[in-house]
Amino acid sequence: MSSDNPQHQKAKTFFEYGNDAALKSNFDYAIQMYQEACKLHADNLTYRMALRGIARRKFGNDPAKVGKLVGMRNQPIRMSARSAKKKGNFAEALAICEQAFVNDPWDVAASRDAAEAAEQIGFFPLAAWYVESVLAQANDTDFLRFAAHIYEINEAWPKAIACWEKIKKVNPADEDATRQINALSAKATIKKSGLGEAINKAPEGGSGPEKHEAELAELKQEKLPPEVRLQKEIQEHPDHVTAYLGLADILKMRSQLDDAYKVLKKGLSVIPKDPNLQEAYAEVQMARLQKAIADWTRHCKERPNDAAGKAKLEELTQKLAEYELQEARRKVELHPEDFQLHFQLGKVLQKQGKFKDAISSFQQARSSPSLKVQALLLAGECFEADGVLKVAERNFQEALKAVEDGDNASLLPVHYALGRVNEKLGNGTAAEEHYNEVAAIDYNYRDVAERLRSLH
Repeated sequence: MSSDNPQHQKAKTFFEYGNDAALKSNFDYAIQMYQEACKLHADNLTYRMALRGIARRKFGNDPAKVGKLVGMRNQPIRMSARSAKKKGNFAEALAICEQAFVNDPWDVAASRDAAEAAEQIGFFPLAAWYVESVLAQANDTDFLRFAAHIYEINEAWPKAIACWEKIKKVNPADEDATRQINALSAKATIKKSGLGEAINKAPEGGSGPEKHEAELAELKQEKLPPEVRLQKEIQEHPDHVTAYLGLADILKMRSQLDDAYKVLKKGLSVIPKDPNLQEAYAEVQMARLQKAIADWTRHCKERPNDAAGKAKLEELTQKLAEYELQEARRKVELHPEDFQLHFQLGKVLQKQGKFKDAISSFQQARSSPSLKVQALLLAGECFEADGVLKVAERNFQEALKAVEDGDNASLLPVHYALGRVNEKLGNGTAAEEHYNEVAAIDYNYRDVAERLRSLH
């Protein structure tokens, strides 16, 4: 990135604002800032990876948490992107696609649209990254053919070959796949044997060897895959935080969590106090623990009598809980004025059954107008779990008063909570009134139908 380019300098400022917001788990503002950075420096992979990373964090890095109706919401966005592409407005198409990724950071169709736009602009490494970011979700052969094409124009022969091999695995009789694999293998051999010499050969004419060497160095840098460029940047500039974060993001997208852990650990050995590295490191550690827990959970289901396996699962589960709490507290200590962080800490404490501490965090968070209803609701749940039912009811009543007109998504859990706590207090009439409010909005909400029947 040229330091003389005012647009790039402005993009860097937006990127730094985004980093600060991401550190505070202010997802929406971070997304907005990263989007602005990407508009001003469209081919900057670090900015794109940061944007995708924070969008996925908003969904807990779990594609299953994306709503089932998101595809319908994204359809008009993708149509707008395709319209922009047809008009030749490829940079605009990229910006539009990023709106779709806010709704679903794993949207395969939007990724293909974005990759096509990036290809038309000549941003080949960016196109390859768009493809690679959703390869784990894309299984159809049409997308794999497109991915192979993108890898080919990047001269990433092994990756292109791997795509065709997947296609051939699906359809062993696909003769085109066989031809492509052979052709790409030949290109890789030719590249390996002769292209390096051709690139290093000094061009004729021009204004001197120094200029040519600089141009050739820049050409070589552009042709490198994103992960290689970031590795090179780390070697040459070990204090560049964004290089560690960018490389770790690529590895996480490939589910190479152990490798991402090593990259971030190396970064922290050089810059131990950087909060963004600390947060990314903690996230990778927790992701590794979650993966190990999933593996041992399957193991225990298959071998229910394995006492050692059960002990290992319990150990990992406890370790993850400790890590989640440690990280939530670290963020609050770093930014004690951030109500969202207090709210997140409260949720972690509540999940772990530390109700008194959770209540304290929720009482801090309720000072935020946007968090007030949820903070009061969860504080009430903690009082209820701790057996302090009258105070629980008071919190639920305050939450009810704070719900805005028409906000049924908030009304449902608050009325349900009031119904439940009034049942426990022996106030059947009040409980029935609140359950009726829930039933009037959504009769299938939780077990409200059964609770109403049980009151008669």
